[in-house]
Amino acid sequence: MTYPAQIIAAAQWPRPYSWVSNTISDLGFTACATFDPGTRAERYVCSPAHLLANAGTVANGLLLAVGAVLLWSVWPRQRTGHAAMVLLALSGFLLVLVGVFPWDVDPLLHNLSALLQAPVQWAGMIVLVFALRGNPDGRGASVLTIACLVISIAGFVLFVDAVGGGPSAAIGLGLTERISFDILTLWSAAIGVLLLTSKTSSGSTA
Repeated sequence: MTYPAQIIAAAQWPRPYSWVSNTISDLGFTACATFDPGTRAERYVCSPAHLLANAGTVANGLLLAVGAVLLWSVWPRQRTGHAAMVLLALSGFLLVLVGVFPWDVDPLLHNLSALLQAPVQWAGMIVLVFALRGNPDGRGASVLTIACLVISIAGFVLFVDAVGGGPSAAIGLGLTERISFDILTLWSAAIGVLLLTSKTSSGSTA
């Protein structure tokens, strides 16, 4: 849901949207103006389809939370799995807030929700690996989760460095952000399909 909405919203910009330089949040800005003037992040933003972009973010958060509910009982280590699902559901709620409060409307709440969402999802992913530990059917899900976790955290470090005007700025503010956050969205979809179609037993408890 998120990516089609972003692609359509980006196509509506009167000036080309840069997938490398513009942030994900730029697609949800409600006003047309130059933002962060006088800084390395100065850019003109105008997103006529901001409602669609923000709705896509809200839908993504809701799907993550619903997915956590649907996967509540599939874990071989149920208590550990339940803890992971609580964290992922909370991450989905925070993502909903990111879409409900665009940056130019409420930058504090938008940034706080976005900055909390990733660590909460990382925590849920780590706990999820432990929930799958020792179960052969969950090996693929564990490997996928660990790989996406490493990529997302590395991307976040690059993003923070780029925001501060460090060497990563040469990669692109938007690209480093997408390395960190888009991998989480892709993981959510992939892990949901993988686990819902697996034969993971829910018979034992942690």
